Amino acid sequence: MVIKGGFMPDRAILVSVMDRRHPVDRNQVQETAGLVAAAGGLVVDYESQQRSDLRRGLGKGALERLNQKVRDQSANLVVSDIDLSPSMAAHWAAALPSETRVVDRTQVILDIFARRATSREGKLQVELAQLRYLLPRLSALGTHPDRAGGGIGTRGPGETALELDRRRIRTRIQVLQDALNRVSAARQTRRQKRHDREIPVVALVGYTNVGKSTLFNRLTGDVSVAADALFVTLDPTVRKVVVPNFGPALIFDTVGFVDRLPHTLVTAFHATLDEVREANLLLEVVDGSDPHLEQHRQATEHVLQEVGAGELPRLVVYTQSDKVPVAQRGSGQLWVSAVTDEGIDELRHALGQNLSAWRQKLTVFAPWSDSELWAAVSRDATILQRHDGGNGATLTILVPPARVAYFNGYCTLDSSGSEC
Repeated sequence: MVIKGGFMPDRAILVSVMDRRHPVDRNQVQETAGLVAAAGGLVVDYESQQRSDLRRGLGKGALERLNQKVRDQSANLVVSDIDLSPSMAAHWAAALPSETRVVDRTQVILDIFARRATSREGKLQVELAQLRYLLPRLSALGTHPDRAGGGIGTRGPGETALELDRRRIRTRIQVLQDALNRVSAARQTRRQKRHDREIPVVALVGYTNVGKSTLFNRLTGDVSVAADALFVTLDPTVRKVVVPNFGPALIFDTVGFVDRLPHTLVTAFHATLDEVREANLLLEVVDGSDPHLEQHRQATEHVLQEVGAGELPRLVVYTQSDKVPVAQRGSGQLWVSAVTDEGIDELRHALGQNLSAWRQKLTVFAPWSDSELWAAVSRDATILQRHDGGNGATLTILVPPARVAYFNGYCTLDSSGSEC
């Protein structure tokens, strides 16, 4: 969308239409400007208007001011902070110089996602979202006069270019949806295998650019991409980790959320967001130094509710502790820093405590000669304590519920100290 010839960014004018019944939300405007920058554009001016009905868009006087700003700033792009209907986008475009493109916030986010997608699944999801967004807006793009026609006798080769485009897009949408359904089925198979093996899943969630990927790297020892930019993580990344006083778990790094996340993206990324909904624990990452953190938490909560994950168990962790004095932190909050590693060990132990329901503590006696039992301990259990003796070892272990019956055959004491 944005870089022309690989050198000059689009010069954009940001347009904000706000409800006059509410205070002006400067954070909303700043975020949209950040989205434009993330897409490679340069915001060179700003036009706003407060109205009682946002669906009416800009009034005549505001459009005249916008036209003048486009000319004065040599702008070639107008970005609306609210979603534009096809008719509104066409109305704005008609009031501006012919070479000026009019896009809305959703189109900018789709553009960023298209830039970030690297895997086949990510590219499929982005293309699906783009086509679903484009389909109802085709009529605003016009038709080719030489192909125009209508009624009986105009189907097939003689149909309008617009109808051809619609048919092709619908066909492509179905192809993409079928491919993503296969991806979703494969993901479901993997989730079922994890469930059968009783390996809990922790999903990192939170607003975009709060440090999720950096924290993921710290917890897993991974080297996945982490940068100070929006939507760096588009394709979910999963790693197996050993949680202290618990055992093995899987940690997912997921796409960052954003205020007013377009529904087309939520729908297209259904297979990916399923990983969030099927998680056993959400690790909500919050930028503790962000002055708008409460608003961003509300946006995160909205998306979690929309994908059906709002009621899942949750552990909240605040990042950027090196930037926030202890006196300014909330009581009982968990804080970490990727710069100093403050709180990382505490976070790992907190994960173990929150996952404790997924393991049962047993004490077993394992004879040295029982290779099958030792293999099961190595594969399925986490050893908390070990006391070696002449004939074997007494082990205090954590085991998944599905394996309790097996280990009970060797059990000497349960967690309360009673005989088995």
